[in-house]
Amino acid sequence: MKLVKNIFLIFVVLYIIFCYYIFFGREVVSDTPLTYEQCMKKWSVDHKDDAGDMNNDPLDCPREPPKQLRDEYTQNGKISIVNWYKCQTGPEYEKGHSYSKSWIDENIERVTQRLENYYGKTDRMLYNAIDAHPFKGKSVLITGSQRPIYESVCIVFGAESCTTMDFQPIEVEDDRLRTITIAQYDANPETFDAAISISSFEHDGLGRYGDPLRPSGDLEMMKKMKCIINPNGILYLSVPIAKDKIVWNMHRVYGKHRLPLLIENWKLLGVYADAEMKKRWSGCDSDKEGDYQPILVLENTIPEPGHNLKVLNEYDVPELRTNGEWSCYR
Repeated sequence: MKLVKNIFLIFVVLYIIFCYYIFFGREVVSDTPLTYEQCMKKWSVDHKDDAGDMNNDPLDCPREPPKQLRDEYTQNGKISIVNWYKCQTGPEYEKGHSYSKSWIDENIERVTQRLENYYGKTDRMLYNAIDAHPFKGKSVLITGSQRPIYESVCIVFGAESCTTMDFQPIEVEDDRLRTITIAQYDANPETFDAAISISSFEHDGLGRYGDPLRPSGDLEMMKKMKCIINPNGILYLSVPIAKDKIVWNMHRVYGKHRLPLLIENWKLLGVYADAEMKKRWSGCDSDKEGDYQPILVLENTIPEPGHNLKVLNEYDVPELRTNGEWSCYR
């Protein structure tokens, strides 16, 4: 009789634990880390841009979102669409590019002096973010690259290894760096301790680079990054901040509707910005520009409910919205 009672008590305890995880969304922690494939399945990600999926016609990037996808792109009308068209696909863009050692060394010198580069003050914000959350001695991935700026940041700040992943092949004349295409990565995935993504994910799924149209392309890529970056690893993320908008087909601008979705499965450790961030997060209209991109430092772990918004809303100034819509440039 006592044995039956003990078994019953064990069953009750297990049932309570089960209900707790179901209703409060807590994850059961396993000592065995997920493989890349298990992680992708967990997050329901099928985000592979194989060569056969790419549009290689330099005159045929979609000039507007298809009607059947418009509600998905705009989050059922919450986000407006304005036009600014550019098509960067075809033979001119398929040939890739190369980074000479001398070009890398020039950028290393600029980073060592903590100078601004192509993305202006975003670079100074990144230096400050890495000071506070260093990756010295760790493996670092750079997502998307047209110039060896963030590869140089990776070297200067002491990463153990620096790898760049891009749609296009990049030749590097420097043993300190390694490059792979997205297709190569998908064929042979690996994980990293940290990643730098500067002005990259806001383009995903808009077709500008010949990539397939995906209304949630940016959100899917952030889920994929959860499988690329090790648990509790760091993502240094930069995207345009202001009133929510899709500038078709150039980029997205992230505000109170889209940004929380973009980072919802990451813990926001800090925002590295300047005084302009208060105007941007309070909802000023940047027209078609994606010119303000602070650094969001994100940890690859699920945050407590409301944590990310609490951090972001430190920059919210309701008084700035008293006159309705207003420009970021007045």
